Amino acid sequence: MKVTSIDVYQVKGRGWPRYAWIWVEVHTDEGISGIGEAAPVDGVVEALHALGRKLPGENPCNIEKMFEAAIRSGSFLPAISGVEMALWDIVGKTLKTPVYNLLGGMCHERLRVYLDGFFRGAEYTPDAYAEMAVHAVERGFTAIKADIDPPHLPSLHRINRDLDLPDIHRTVNIVKAVREAIGEDIDFAVDTHGSFNPASVMKLATLLEPYHLMWIEDPIPRYGSNIKTLAKLTAAIATPICVGEHLFTRAEFREVFELGATDLIMPDICYTGGILEMKKIAAMADVYHVPFCPHNYLGPIATMASIQTCACVPNFVILETQDGDVPWRDTVLSAPIPLRNGFLDVPTKPGLGVELNHEELDKHLAD
Repeated sequence: MKVTSIDVYQVKGRGWPRYAWIWVEVHTDEGISGIGEAAPVDGVVEALHALGRKLPGENPCNIEKMFEAAIRSGSFLPAISGVEMALWDIVGKTLKTPVYNLLGGMCHERLRVYLDGFFRGAEYTPDAYAEMAVHAVERGFTAIKADIDPPHLPSLHRINRDLDLPDIHRTVNIVKAVREAIGEDIDFAVDTHGSFNPASVMKLATLLEPYHLMWIEDPIPRYGSNIKTLAKLTAAIATPICVGEHLFTRAEFREVFELGATDLIMPDICYTGGILEMKKIAAMADVYHVPFCPHNYLGPIATMASIQTCACVPNFVILETQDGDVPWRDTVLSAPIPLRNGFLDVPTKPGLGVELNHEELDKHLAD
């Protein structure tokens, strides 16, 4: 079997028009195709087309070899991620088995998820966030996550990243209201997106301790961040720290593990290089007894690929899922996302477990 061509689709998903979902379909000379999803960052479409010129004639089963060749030639990692998922989909379909069976087999028959975005459309007030949180729990979710760096927060627009006391107290009151509304048996995480300086995060984290958060996400600036500073904060803050959506490949996670700079990790399959690299990162984390809680903010193909990875990872704990998605999300694929009562059922169909519905997809293309 040989790769013949790659198609790239820009899809008007949940983030449109801010960003498109970037989907990939790899074709072979035996008529078997595979699908993947790439992170929607600048240059990724061009990078996918460049990979599309390099891969024809290659054996799609040689995933590790192609990954190494792409990395060593300077290919863009988000683009590699999308193609790599599609190759695993092809191999699974060829062998008539789910991808997780090719990576050690199933550890989990269903996967717990947390709902991100339950607060979308709500004012940044205690009553509004609490009401939306209750609605999420009523839908069967046992874990939720909220952003605590909304764009209209005055402190967010200061170049020094310093949170003033009124904004700190406003956020604490919102977290308190949500906790009181949902009770102690629902997990609740918060995300700062690295928006604040370490001193501000320390003040905020100390005041949030009574509300027993599942984690605080990305407590320091994400780009060019100092891992030693992250380790210092992780050691000082009682609430667990979760990072990783902007770390790529095992190499970037290594120092985080060695310095004990996080309590949990959340790599994103559309950024790290795909399914196998995620599996390797999870295995590294397990050596350091760090739970695996992947980031997952993009489309349904990324979710299906994440399911395949999480199903075969012993230290998997929880996967992100998004609220307020497009109404056609479950019709653009051959089967809906298998979400029931706060859990994802692990599919048993070959490959990633779904096919593209091209007739529906054509209605939602951005180009």
